[in-house]
Amino acid sequence: MLKVRISKRQIYYNFAVAEIYVPNTVKNIDQYLWENEHLYIDKIEDELSQGHYEQGFGLDQHGMCEEKEEEEWRYDVLNENNEPSYGGHL
Repeated sequence: MLKVRISKRQIYYNFAVAEIYVPNTVKNIDQYLWENEHLYIDKIEDELSQGHYEQGFGLDQHGMCEEKEEEEWRYDVLNENNEPSYGGHL
């Protein structure tokens, strides 16, 4: 008899979203978000703790593209139709 080991690696990711309001007077959104992470960090962590995992890497979805990173943060400014108009990585 031959002994055979069968293996499978399957990747899952967890994705969370928090929406906050930023004053219209803010000129540098990146800096504002870094300095005010208390506005969203608990919302993100609470949603991640729910454990809604999806199969795959989660790349190219919602602007995620850092394939060599274990964690990725970004922001998107939403227009009046609740669609991203611009954004970037944090």
